[in-house]
Amino acid sequence: MFSIIDNNIIGQSASITQVKTLIKINAQYSAPVLITGETGTGKELAARGLHYSGIFADKPFIALNCSTFSDELFVSELFGYKKGAFTDAKTDKEGLLVAADGGSIFFDEIDSLSLKSQTALLRLLQESEFRPVGSSQVIKANVRIIAAANCDLCKKIETGEFRQDLYFRLFILSVRMPPLRERIDDLGELISYFINKFNNEYGLNRSGICTRLFAKLKQYHWPGNIRELENTIHRYYLLASGPVIDEAVTIELDQNRLPSSASQAQPQAETSVAGNREKDEVSDTGLDFCEAKRKAIEDFEASFVTKLLHQTKGNVTKAANMCGKERRAFGKLVKKYQINRQGLQLD
Repeated sequence: MFSIIDNNIIGQSASITQVKTLIKINAQYSAPVLITGETGTGKELAARGLHYSGIFADKPFIALNCSTFSDELFVSELFGYKKGAFTDAKTDKEGLLVAADGGSIFFDEIDSLSLKSQTALLRLLQESEFRPVGSSQVIKANVRIIAAANCDLCKKIETGEFRQDLYFRLFILSVRMPPLRERIDDLGELISYFINKFNNEYGLNRSGICTRLFAKLKQYHWPGNIRELENTIHRYYLLASGPVIDEAVTIELDQNRLPSSASQAQPQAETSVAGNREKDEVSDTGLDFCEAKRKAIEDFEASFVTKLLHQTKGNVTKAANMCGKERRAFGKLVKKYQINRQGLQLD
Protein backbone atom coordinates (compact mmCIF):
# COMPACT_ATOMS: atom_id res chain seq x y z
CA MET A 1 0.00 0.00 0.00
CA PHE A 2 2.82 2.37 0.82
CA SER A 3 5.25 1.23 -1.90
CA ILE A 4 4.79 4.42 -3.93
CA ILE A 5 6.40 6.42 -1.12
CA ASP A 6 9.43 4.15 -0.83
CA ASN A 7 9.79 3.87 -4.61
CA ASN A 8 9.63 7.60 -5.30
CA ILE A 9 11.17 9.20 -2.22
CA ILE A 10 14.67 7.77 -2.33
CA GLY A 11 16.82 7.33 0.77
CA GLN A 12 17.11 5.60 4.13
CA SER A 13 18.58 8.38 6.29
CA ALA A 14 16.92 9.17 9.60
CA SER A 15 15.45 12.46 8.36
CA ILE A 16 13.91 11.06 5.17
CA THR A 17 12.67 7.94 6.96
CA GLN A 18 10.83 10.21 9.38
CA VAL A 19 9.30 12.06 6.42
CA LYS A 20 8.11 8.81 4.84
CA THR A 21 6.51 7.72 8.10
CA LEU A 22 4.76 11.06 8.46
CA ILE A 23 3.45 10.92 4.89
CA LYS A 24 2.05 7.43 5.47
CA ILE A 25 0.22 8.64 8.58
CA ASN A 26 -1.11 11.86 7.02
CA ALA A 27 -2.24 10.01 3.89
CA GLN A 28 -5.05 8.35 5.84
CA TYR A 29 -6.86 11.62 6.56
CA SER A 30 -8.71 14.17 4.45
CA ALA A 31 -7.48 17.25 6.35
CA PRO A 32 -5.34 19.82 4.48
CA VAL A 33 -1.58 19.30 4.48
CA LEU A 34 1.09 21.99 4.21
CA ILE A 35 4.42 20.81 2.78
CA THR A 36 7.42 23.03 3.42
CA GLY A 37 11.02 22.86 2.31
CA GLU A 38 13.63 24.54 0.15
CA THR A 39 13.36 24.52 -3.61
CA GLY A 40 14.26 21.19 -5.19
CA THR A 41 13.66 19.05 -2.09
CA GLY A 42 10.83 17.01 -3.61
CA LYS A 43 7.68 18.64 -2.30
CA GLU A 44 5.57 17.45 -5.23
CA LEU A 45 6.81 13.89 -4.67
CA ALA A 46 5.61 14.20 -1.08
CA ALA A 47 2.25 15.49 -2.30
CA ARG A 48 1.87 12.57 -4.69
CA GLY A 49 2.84 10.20 -1.89
CA LEU A 50 0.13 11.69 0.31
CA HIS A 51 -2.43 11.15 -2.43
CA TYR A 52 -1.51 7.77 -3.88
CA SER A 53 -0.74 5.97 -0.62
CA GLY A 54 -3.94 6.88 1.17
CA ILE A 55 -7.69 7.03 0.94
CA PHE A 56 -7.69 9.10 -2.27
CA ALA A 57 -5.42 6.80 -4.29
CA ASP A 58 -7.99 5.80 -6.92
CA LYS A 59 -9.17 9.38 -7.49
CA PRO A 60 -7.63 12.25 -9.52
CA PHE A 61 -4.50 14.11 -8.43
CA ILE A 62 -4.15 17.57 -9.96
CA ALA A 63 -1.07 19.76 -9.43
CA LEU A 64 -0.95 23.45 -10.22
CA ASN A 65 1.78 26.03 -9.78
CA CYS A 66 0.25 29.09 -8.15
CA SER A 67 2.94 31.40 -9.52
CA THR A 68 1.49 31.07 -13.03
CA PHE A 69 -1.99 32.38 -12.21
CA SER A 70 -3.42 35.88 -12.17
CA ASP A 71 -6.32 36.53 -9.79
CA GLU A 72 -8.94 36.11 -12.50
CA LEU A 73 -7.35 33.01 -14.00
CA PHE A 74 -6.89 31.37 -10.59
CA VAL A 75 -10.57 31.71 -9.69
CA SER A 76 -11.88 30.66 -13.11
CA GLU A 77 -9.55 27.66 -13.35
CA LEU A 78 -10.30 26.52 -9.81
CA PHE A 79 -14.05 27.10 -9.73
CA GLY A 80 -14.92 26.94 -13.42
CA TYR A 81 -17.21 29.38 -15.19
CA LYS A 82 -20.46 29.73 -17.08
CA LYS A 83 -20.80 30.82 -20.68
CA GLY A 84 -20.79 34.61 -20.89
CA ALA A 85 -19.25 35.11 -17.45
CA PHE A 86 -16.51 37.18 -19.12
CA THR A 87 -15.43 38.13 -22.62
CA ASP A 88 -13.67 34.89 -23.57
CA ALA A 89 -16.15 32.57 -21.86
CA LYS A 90 -17.65 31.11 -25.04
CA THR A 91 -18.86 27.92 -23.35
CA ASP A 92 -19.33 26.51 -19.85
CA LYS A 93 -16.16 25.10 -18.33
CA GLU A 94 -15.77 22.86 -15.31
CA GLY A 95 -13.08 23.93 -12.86
CA LEU A 96 -10.32 21.92 -11.25
CA LEU A 97 -12.47 21.30 -8.17
CA VAL A 98 -14.89 19.32 -10.33
CA ALA A 99 -12.11 17.61 -12.29
CA ALA A 100 -10.47 16.47 -9.04
CA ASP A 101 -13.74 15.42 -7.36
CA GLY A 102 -13.00 12.86 -4.66
CA GLY A 103 -9.25 13.35 -5.09
CA SER A 104 -6.54 15.89 -4.30
CA ILE A 105 -5.45 19.28 -5.59
CA PHE A 106 -1.83 20.26 -4.97
CA PHE A 107 -1.18 24.01 -4.78
CA ASP A 108 2.55 24.40 -5.35
CA GLU A 109 4.24 27.71 -4.43
CA ILE A 110 1.14 28.78 -2.50
CA ASP A 111 3.11 31.74 -1.16
CA SER A 112 3.00 33.32 -4.64
CA LEU A 113 -0.80 33.74 -4.57
CA SER A 114 -2.05 37.30 -4.28
CA LEU A 115 -4.09 38.26 -1.23
CA LYS A 116 -7.22 38.24 -3.38
CA SER A 117 -6.60 34.67 -4.53
CA GLN A 118 -5.71 33.67 -0.98
CA THR A 119 -9.11 34.95 0.14
CA ALA A 120 -10.87 32.81 -2.47
CA LEU A 121 -8.96 29.72 -1.33
CA LEU A 122 -9.63 30.50 2.33
CA ARG A 123 -13.36 30.72 1.66
CA LEU A 124 -13.23 27.33 -0.06
CA LEU A 125 -11.48 25.78 2.94
CA GLN A 126 -13.91 27.35 5.39
CA GLU A 127 -17.14 26.52 3.61
CA SER A 128 -16.20 23.43 1.55
CA GLU A 129 -18.30 24.78 -1.29
CA PHE A 130 -17.93 27.10 -4.26
CA ARG A 131 -19.74 28.76 -7.14
CA PRO A 132 -18.46 28.78 -10.73
CA VAL A 133 -17.80 32.28 -12.06
CA GLY A 134 -21.04 33.71 -13.42
CA SER A 135 -23.23 31.10 -11.72
CA SER A 136 -25.57 31.23 -8.75
CA GLN A 137 -25.33 27.47 -8.21
CA VAL A 138 -23.45 26.41 -5.08
CA ILE A 139 -21.45 23.21 -5.50
CA LYS A 140 -20.13 21.07 -2.65
CA ALA A 141 -16.35 20.68 -2.78
CA ASN A 142 -15.07 17.14 -2.36
CA VAL A 143 -11.30 17.38 -2.63
CA ARG A 144 -8.30 17.24 -0.36
CA ILE A 145 -6.16 20.36 -0.37
CA ILE A 146 -2.38 19.92 -0.31
CA ALA A 147 -0.22 23.05 -0.43
CA ALA A 148 3.52 23.65 -0.62
CA ALA A 149 5.78 26.62 0.02
CA ASN A 150 9.54 27.00 -0.33
CA CYS A 151 9.73 30.11 1.85
CA ASP A 152 8.96 30.96 5.47
CA LEU A 153 5.23 31.67 5.49
CA CYS A 154 5.45 33.12 9.00
CA LYS A 155 7.70 35.87 7.66
CA LYS A 156 5.23 36.43 4.81
CA ILE A 157 2.51 36.83 7.43
CA GLU A 158 4.59 39.41 9.32
CA THR A 159 5.05 41.46 6.15
CA GLY A 160 1.36 41.21 5.24
CA GLU A 161 1.99 39.11 2.14
CA PHE A 162 0.22 35.98 3.38
CA ARG A 163 -3.02 35.63 5.30
CA GLN A 164 -2.58 34.24 8.79
CA ASP A 165 -6.05 32.67 8.79
CA LEU A 166 -5.25 30.81 5.55
CA TYR A 167 -2.00 29.59 7.09
CA PHE A 168 -3.86 28.15 10.07
CA ARG A 169 -6.38 26.45 7.76
CA LEU A 170 -3.60 24.81 5.77
CA PHE A 171 -1.36 23.95 8.71
CA ILE A 172 -3.56 21.22 10.19
CA LEU A 173 -1.15 18.53 9.04
CA SER A 174 2.35 19.28 7.81
CA VAL A 175 5.41 17.69 6.25
CA ARG A 176 8.85 19.30 6.10
CA MET A 177 11.08 18.08 3.28
CA PRO A 178 14.70 18.25 4.50
CA PRO A 179 17.40 19.79 2.29
CA LEU A 180 19.94 17.40 0.80
CA ARG A 181 22.68 18.67 3.12
CA GLU A 182 20.65 17.32 6.07
CA ARG A 183 20.36 13.88 4.48
CA ILE A 184 23.74 13.60 2.79
CA ASP A 185 23.91 9.91 3.76
CA ASP A 186 21.32 9.35 1.02
CA LEU A 187 23.66 10.72 -1.65
CA GLY A 188 24.93 7.35 -2.87
CA GLU A 189 21.44 5.88 -3.21
CA LEU A 190 20.19 8.99 -4.99
CA ILE A 191 23.09 8.94 -7.44
CA SER A 192 22.46 5.26 -8.21
CA TYR A 193 18.78 6.01 -8.75
CA PHE A 194 19.51 8.78 -11.26
CA ILE A 195 22.15 6.73 -13.10
CA ASN A 196 19.65 3.89 -13.49
CA LYS A 197 17.07 6.40 -14.70
CA PHE A 198 19.43 7.75 -17.35
CA ASN A 199 20.52 4.23 -18.33
CA ASN A 200 16.89 3.51 -19.14
CA GLU A 201 16.63 6.77 -21.08
CA TYR A 202 19.89 6.71 -23.03
CA GLY A 203 21.06 3.09 -22.84
CA LEU A 204 24.70 4.00 -22.13
CA ASN A 205 24.99 1.47 -19.28
CA ARG A 206 26.93 3.59 -16.81
CA SER A 207 27.67 1.55 -13.68
CA GLY A 208 28.34 4.33 -11.15
CA ILE A 209 30.80 7.06 -10.19
CA CYS A 210 34.36 6.80 -8.92
CA THR A 211 35.10 7.19 -5.21
CA ARG A 212 37.01 10.47 -5.59
CA LEU A 213 34.16 12.10 -7.46
CA PHE A 214 31.72 10.80 -4.87
CA ALA A 215 33.83 12.37 -2.10
CA LYS A 216 33.74 15.70 -3.92
CA LEU A 217 29.97 15.55 -4.37
CA LYS A 218 29.51 14.63 -0.71
CA GLN A 219 31.36 17.76 0.42
CA TYR A 220 29.26 20.08 -1.74
CA HIS A 221 26.39 21.89 0.05
CA TRP A 222 23.76 21.46 -2.74
CA PRO A 223 21.73 24.69 -2.54
CA GLY A 224 19.46 23.38 -5.31
CA ASN A 225 18.95 20.10 -3.43
CA ILE A 226 17.69 16.98 -5.24
CA ARG A 227 16.86 18.86 -8.44
CA GLU A 228 20.40 20.21 -8.65
CA LEU A 229 21.82 16.76 -7.94
CA GLU A 230 19.72 15.20 -10.71
CA ASN A 231 20.83 17.84 -13.23
CA THR A 232 24.46 17.41 -12.17
CA ILE A 233 24.38 13.62 -12.54
CA HIS A 234 22.55 14.05 -15.85
CA ARG A 235 25.39 16.22 -17.15
CA TYR A 236 28.10 13.92 -15.80
CA TYR A 237 26.33 10.89 -17.25
CA LEU A 238 26.40 12.39 -20.74
CA LEU A 239 30.01 13.60 -20.45
CA ALA A 240 31.46 10.32 -19.18
CA SER A 241 33.65 8.37 -21.60
CA GLY A 242 33.27 4.97 -19.95
CA PRO A 243 31.02 2.88 -17.72
CA VAL A 244 32.37 4.50 -14.54
CA ILE A 245 31.83 8.25 -14.28
CA ASP A 246 35.15 9.70 -13.14
CA GLU A 247 36.58 13.10 -12.27
CA ALA A 248 37.15 13.97 -15.91
CA VAL A 249 33.53 15.13 -16.05
CA THR A 250 34.04 17.84 -13.39
CA ILE A 251 34.72 20.51 -15.95
CA GLU A 252 35.92 23.97 -15.04
CA LEU A 253 32.40 25.33 -14.79
CA ASP A 254 31.87 23.05 -11.80
CA GLN A 255 34.93 24.23 -9.93
CA ASN A 256 33.04 27.32 -8.76
CA ARG A 257 30.43 25.02 -7.21
CA LEU A 258 32.10 21.85 -6.04
CA PRO A 259 34.71 21.93 -3.23
CA SER A 260 38.19 22.10 -4.71
CA SER A 261 39.76 20.60 -1.58
CA ALA A 262 38.10 17.26 -2.30
CA SER A 263 40.00 16.83 -5.54
CA GLN A 264 43.74 16.49 -5.87
CA ALA A 265 43.52 15.91 -9.61
CA GLN A 266 41.80 19.06 -10.82
CA PRO A 267 44.36 19.97 -13.51
CA GLN A 268 44.15 16.43 -14.90
CA ALA A 269 40.35 16.63 -15.00
CA GLU A 270 40.47 19.96 -16.80
CA THR A 271 42.86 18.55 -19.38
CA SER A 272 40.57 15.59 -20.01
CA VAL A 273 37.47 17.63 -20.72
CA ALA A 274 39.31 20.09 -22.93
CA GLY A 275 39.79 17.48 -25.61
CA ASN A 276 42.52 15.18 -24.18
CA ARG A 277 45.28 17.64 -24.90
CA GLU A 278 48.80 17.04 -23.68
CA LYS A 279 49.47 18.33 -20.16
CA ASP A 280 51.95 20.95 -21.30
CA GLU A 281 49.89 22.33 -24.19
CA VAL A 282 48.45 25.28 -22.27
CA SER A 283 51.83 26.42 -21.01
CA ASP A 284 53.24 26.19 -24.54
CA THR A 285 50.68 28.70 -25.81
CA GLY A 286 52.03 31.44 -23.57
CA LEU A 287 48.55 32.13 -22.19
CA ASP A 288 48.21 33.30 -18.61
CA PHE A 289 46.07 31.25 -16.21
CA CYS A 290 42.83 33.22 -16.65
CA GLU A 291 43.07 33.14 -20.44
CA ALA A 292 43.88 29.43 -20.44
CA LYS A 293 40.96 28.79 -18.12
CA ARG A 294 38.60 30.76 -20.36
CA LYS A 295 39.80 28.86 -23.43
CA ALA A 296 39.36 25.49 -21.69
CA ILE A 297 35.78 26.39 -20.80
CA GLU A 298 35.02 27.49 -24.35
CA ASP A 299 36.58 24.31 -25.77
CA PHE A 300 34.41 22.23 -23.49
CA GLU A 301 31.22 24.17 -24.19
CA ALA A 302 31.65 23.95 -27.95
CA SER A 303 32.41 20.22 -27.78
CA PHE A 304 29.58 19.47 -25.36
CA VAL A 305 26.95 21.44 -27.29
CA THR A 306 27.99 19.77 -30.54
CA LYS A 307 27.80 16.33 -28.92
CA LEU A 308 24.29 16.98 -27.59
CA LEU A 309 23.11 18.24 -30.96
CA HIS A 310 24.45 15.09 -32.61
CA GLN A 311 22.57 12.96 -30.08
CA THR A 312 19.31 14.86 -30.66
CA LYS A 313 19.78 15.14 -34.46
CA GLY A 314 19.99 18.89 -34.17
CA ASN A 315 16.92 19.40 -31.99
CA VAL A 316 17.80 22.38 -29.80
CA THR A 317 14.85 21.91 -27.43
CA LYS A 318 15.74 18.27 -26.70
CA ALA A 319 19.43 19.11 -26.33
CA ALA A 320 18.65 21.91 -23.87
CA ASN A 321 16.44 19.58 -21.82
CA MET A 322 19.16 16.92 -21.73
CA CYS A 323 21.67 19.26 -20.10
CA GLY A 324 19.19 21.11 -17.89
CA LYS A 325 19.48 24.49 -19.62
CA GLU A 326 16.78 26.83 -20.86
CA ARG A 327 16.27 26.56 -24.64
CA ARG A 328 17.12 30.23 -25.14
CA ALA A 329 20.39 29.93 -23.20
CA PHE A 330 21.34 26.78 -25.10
CA GLY A 331 20.53 28.50 -28.40
CA LYS A 332 22.91 31.31 -27.47
CA LEU A 333 25.70 28.75 -27.05
CA VAL A 334 24.93 27.29 -30.49
CA LYS A 335 25.14 30.79 -31.97
CA LYS A 336 28.22 31.74 -29.94
CA TYR A 337 30.25 28.82 -31.27
CA GLN A 338 28.73 29.04 -34.77
CA ILE A 339 27.73 25.38 -34.73
CA ASN A 340 26.30 24.32 -38.08
CA ARG A 341 23.25 22.09 -37.51
CA GLN A 342 22.64 21.35 -41.20
CA GLY A 343 24.67 18.16 -41.10
CA LEU A 344 23.00 16.83 -37.96
CA GLN A 345 19.84 15.34 -39.52
CA LEU A 346 17.51 18.02 -38.20
CA ASP A 347 14.05 17.04 -36.98
